[in-house]
Amino acid sequence: MKGKLIEFIRTKDYKFIDEIGQGGTGRTVLLEDEIINERFVCKKYSPYYEEHQLQFFNNFKEEIKLLHLVYHKNIVRVFNYYLYPEKHTGFILMEYIKGSNIYDYIKSNPDRLNDVFTQTIEGFINLEEVKILHRDIRPENILVSENGVVKIIDFGFGKKVDFEKNYDKSISLNWRYTPPVDFENKIYDFKTEIYFLGKLFEEIITENNLQNFSYKSLLKRMTDNDYDNRIASFFDIQREITTDESIGIDFSENDKNTYLRFASCLSDIYSKINIESKYISDISKIISDLEDVYRNSMLETFVQNHNSIAKCFVKGDYRYYSNREIEVELIKDFLTFIKSVSVDKQKIILNNLWQRLDNVEREIPIEEDDLPF
Repeated sequence: MKGKLIEFIRTKDYKFIDEIGQGGTGRTVLLEDEIINERFVCKKYSPYYEEHQLQFFNNFKEEIKLLHLVYHKNIVRVFNYYLYPEKHTGFILMEYIKGSNIYDYIKSNPDRLNDVFTQTIEGFINLEEVKILHRDIRPENILVSENGVVKIIDFGFGKKVDFEKNYDKSISLNWRYTPPVDFENKIYDFKTEIYFLGKLFEEIITENNLQNFSYKSLLKRMTDNDYDNRIASFFDIQREITTDESIGIDFSENDKNTYLRFASCLSDIYSKINIESKYISDISKIISDLEDVYRNSMLETFVQNHNSIAKCFVKGDYRYYSNREIEVELIKDFLTFIKSVSVDKQKIILNNLWQRLDNVEREIPIEEDDLPF
């Protein structure tokens, strides 16, 4: 019956393998599921101070909700959770990452510095997209697997800076690096996260005397103490990285022609884009959505629903023209082109499309009041 509570017959059993660590809000252990021969990291909510057990339990539940919004190759994956509200405790079952923290990994693999940097930025872009602030950026919370894959871990529930009380104590306890001027103005947002991540890489590069870092000027802008001068978002960092990496990469004349035809049509669709709207950066999703547009239009000469194309590239509010002629065959040609090139070239194509869309007029959202008329 719909809505009926489903009860599982037996509880799930795991074999204890090893202790991993004890933090201020919980204990972490390594477990094994002997049925499928897989190991998992289990984080138990168990604050070091007993008086905090009830105080931070809601934060623990909120962390579970947030982590289930995240699914990205560079962020630790959450598989399951178990809550025991009557005892104010619970468990989060997460991906086991066999590797080392980012500092130790780069120290042992200095040639991987640039790749690790770009992977880390990609992970934080995903957090930015789902509006999750990490709040505890330090080497121990960014791991690199034995296969060289970056994994951001430990989202530090209960570690939100409380600027109203115990301000100085919060700073001294939670931050590895000298806080930026943001803290003086009681600001902690993604630009603050950019600062702390920049300081982490600055520490790694300086202490290990690494000379092969390709994004020195970008790192300088990430670690600018002045909030207003700092680069605005992780998304903007990725765009600059892509621009730098595009130097020396060539496209054929046929590829360029296909791109130019599609880019011109795409930028002509939008009349205005809301200043708060974001570009969609998931290339696989863009391709999938464009394939849907093509399938729904393949018996037509021109695309009938221009919004179906516009929403493939912009998330949020925008205005678009409905009287533009966009050939269905052009959608097919662009899909064939972008699917045939490497991931690096796909990023360059998308970045160039964004540069086109940067020229579309921006619209400030109108604030609605509470009056009924």
